[in-house]
Amino acid sequence: MPETAPPAERVASCECGALSLHVTGDPVHVHGCTCTRCQRSTGSVMKLSAWFAETGVRIDGPFTTWTYSTPEDPTRTACFCPTCGGGRFFRSGDYLRGTIGIAVGGFADPAFPAPDHIHWWPDRPHWLGHPLGPTLLEGN
Repeated sequence: MPETAPPAERVASCECGALSLHVTGDPVHVHGCTCTRCQRSTGSVMKLSAWFAETGVRIDGPFTTWTYSTPEDPTRTACFCPTCGGGRFFRSGDYLRGTIGIAVGGFADPAFPAPDHIHWWPDRPHWLGHPLGPTLLEGN
């Protein structure tokens, strides 16, 4: 059998470069969210997240962990660089267990795969126009 090339590596990092996430393999899932919580957590109009198998992610550098529980799932955690606050990655408990979600902007890759869907579309700033491709959902 011919040898196969190893999966390409993608690297996401924080703004100061102290924290990096090295990912092999394609994302399991990519989605956007325009709920007000995601707007606040990103400081932007939308959170764009890519989920990768935990076994394909290597984390290099320091990070701070914040646990944010909800009635539906008390085991959600968000992690980020303690110096610049960037490099956000997270685990959301029961949602896509065995994966790590990474903020797509950390990859700074214009060829990154588009999201399948966008949650909480009605909560977006109303000047934000409809994108081509993703399904727009009214909730989760």
